[in-house]
Amino acid sequence: MGRFIVWLEIISAMSFLRFALLFTLASFLAANPRLTIWSPSDLINKLDGRNEIPITLGHFGYIPWGRALVGHVYKADPIDGCSTLKKIDLHTNDRSPIVIIRRGNCPFATKAYNAQLVGAKLALIFDDREEDVAFNYLVSDPSGTGTNVHIPVIMIPKRSGEALIQAIEAAERRDQRTPVAIAVSFDWPRNDRPVYEVWMSSGDPNSYEALARFASRAKQLASRTTLEPHFVLMDGAKISSAVENCVSKDRYCAPDPDGRGPLTGKDIVIQDLWQICVYEQASSKFLDYALGFQSCINKAAMQSCGEALIHQLGIDYSSVAKCVQNSWEDSSDPETSDNLILRNERQLFINRGFSSWPQVFINEMPFGGDLNPVRLFDQLCHSFNTRPPECDTPEDTLRKSADPTDYKAQGSIWMIVVLIVVFALVFMGAFYIVYRRIVKRELAKELSVQVNQTVSNYVLMNEKRVREQQQKDQA
Repeated sequence: MGRFIVWLEIISAMSFLRFALLFTLASFLAANPRLTIWSPSDLINKLDGRNEIPITLGHFGYIPWGRALVGHVYKADPIDGCSTLKKIDLHTNDRSPIVIIRRGNCPFATKAYNAQLVGAKLALIFDDREEDVAFNYLVSDPSGTGTNVHIPVIMIPKRSGEALIQAIEAAERRDQRTPVAIAVSFDWPRNDRPVYEVWMSSGDPNSYEALARFASRAKQLASRTTLEPHFVLMDGAKISSAVENCVSKDRYCAPDPDGRGPLTGKDIVIQDLWQICVYEQASSKFLDYALGFQSCINKAAMQSCGEALIHQLGIDYSSVAKCVQNSWEDSSDPETSDNLILRNERQLFINRGFSSWPQVFINEMPFGGDLNPVRLFDQLCHSFNTRPPECDTPEDTLRKSADPTDYKAQGSIWMIVVLIVVFALVFMGAFYIVYRRIVKRELAKELSVQVNQTVSNYVLMNEKRVREQQQKDQA
């Protein structure tokens, strides 16, 4: 019996260890953020045996790319998170509480900010309708509340959220603390030379302001990364006055940048095309071009201003003009003729699947959260297979200060696994020692019984022999 108990404990310890090792290995191999259920096990059964829940990331707040968060889930009160939340009754030493909130009644940023105020390290919003969360776009509200959110914000499907809520409420009915624990790994694809796409519009001052804020850090990593500018091109069906704001039979359009001013969306599309050709002919000078173009945005002479900038920076104007001209199927008729460069740009925009800009993609993954230059630099540094020395600058302190939450680097998960292994070995060793002692004691008892029984049998046999001998003597 003692041996059976020992093996049960060994199997139990190894099963948990196997789960931890598999989760850690998957964290390093996967290239997409994901949510994994750690406990309770019956919650996994309610989700058809799947321990992963699909998520979509918020485009505000802080996303700790390349790291992971493990914590218990607490239900927001009120559940919609639209007003001040009641204080969370935390577990002992729970440093990464996660607050689950139902979608609806107020902006996403309000929910996340209220969760942050009660100590949440992650705001987990579950949908209030049956739909694929991949097609949701979690943006901040116009009031700017999202700029005060410094934690990750993610959305999960309605069914998954309701299952989490039911698990929490079931534990509350049993007067137990919530047993629901999840792990969210913010995995990221890595490369020897990361490529980051900056999506913008020639008529959007915010695009150039964001690029200007990041310019010094972009130049710092220029020899190690590839900056690709891309431009948002809309469909004529989504633009009013398509004739004035589109080219190529309404295929490629942009919003009117100045209302009743002299510019139209068509001017913006043409300028987008020119800037793509500037990049194709002189990619190393594009950042300087973009910084200079800030003074040209939405001016009546925007086109001539941009052309003057080309000459000023020493870029070969004729090669840029030729790039623009040759991109039309019929350069004499840009009103109806298709454009190869714009066609490819429009298709890539559709494939990327976002709806607001400026936007950044690193190694083809969207950079979630606000375009804080420090965080963007930090994420670029996480996107290398081997972190380059350019990332190890005095600004490291500044980058760390931009992360006010207590997230574990994924490398630290290995330390957790090592501790689990040590604990399992100690645990098994202790049971083995106890088992040896129990077996020795039982063997000693059994040996003692057998010795006593043998002695008793010997005495009885000897007595029988003596009696038989006496009987012979008397005869």
